[in-house]
Amino acid sequence: IDTSWVATGGSGNRVDPETGLPLAYNKQLIEAYWRSQGSALRDRWGEFLKLSVPFLLKLATLLVQDGTDGLSRNDRELAVDAREICQKLGPTFIKLAQTLSVRPDVLPPAALEELAILQDAV
Repeated sequence: IDTSWVATGGSGNRVDPETGLPLAYNKQLIEAYWRSQGSALRDRWGEFLKLSVPFLLKLATLLVQDGTDGLSRNDRELAVDAREICQKLGPTFIKLAQTLSVRPDVLPPAALEELAILQDAV
């Protein structure tokens, strides 16, 4: 193994030569890394908002117009939208969706069924 991702003591100022990320938590190095990335963080937030805000507005509109009955009537469509958004946002959001897909105490059955697709598909 050429690179260890485990902090082994010392000053905590070591960085991975390939990515430039610190190998141990170091606030200054992390801030320097993100400053060096230009607009990458802002762009990622923009991508997240571009996909999630329309979905959340749709959710809020249904809730305001028809209450929880509106959500129940549209549960399948909302679940498909949520899964597709998670897939577009990538691995972290897919993992979150996979985790939620086994939580019947958090999500309704239609959402559980739809997000369970990610258990096998990715």
